[in-house]
Amino acid sequence: MLTVLSFLLFAAASGDPGSGRLQVFIAPSGEPFRVYGDDAPYPLVDWFAGADANGDGQLDFAEFNADFLRFFAELDVNQDGSIDGIERARYENEIAPETQSGPYDERLRAREEKARKPDFGGSDQGASTVLRPKPSYSNTSGAAQYEMLGQPEPVAAMDMLMHGRITATDASNAARLCFRQLDSQNRGYLTLDTLPETYAESGGGGRGGKKRN
Repeated sequence: MLTVLSFLLFAAASGDPGSGRLQVFIAPSGEPFRVYGDDAPYPLVDWFAGADANGDGQLDFAEFNADFLRFFAELDVNQDGSIDGIERARYENEIAPETQSGPYDERLRAREEKARKPDFGGSDQGASTVLRPKPSYSNTSGAAQYEMLGQPEPVAAMDMLMHGRITATDASNAARLCFRQLDSQNRGYLTLDTLPETYAESGGGGRGGKKRN
């Protein structure tokens, strides 16, 4: 069983020594995305590109739900139609050990925020822009550091009926709820520029890298 520390040491050892820091994004489905490099775009970009099946830059609910169900199928190792406790433990210990990590030190977060230059939105005042939802960093434990909706364990969160296992229906219901939360404009689709920043992307804990675009 991997601990968070052993996982991070393994990741650091196995990565390209010249590739820079590790950036982590955890999708609403719970799937982790990792990339090395101070100049690499935040890996939310990789998730969005993969989930946007038709490549039109708009992630509708059908695509969003399909992404949930694809990862659900990967976690359902014995293919019995549900994620049980053993499969969930595998997810938390082997696939996304970040779910077990504690919150970042608030003093470190404050120092990072102070170091960042203020962003006044650029000089293009005539452009039509849609503001991203303001992220909440009230909870930065586990996957909440790397996840747009602040869920410490997004796979466990799918078990909304608390019956100890997660079915494909549970996954789709969770996808619908997440999509509604992210689609703050009620447009029926998501775009990369309107998705909220994660705590890690914003620079929390010193893990901010190049922005998503």
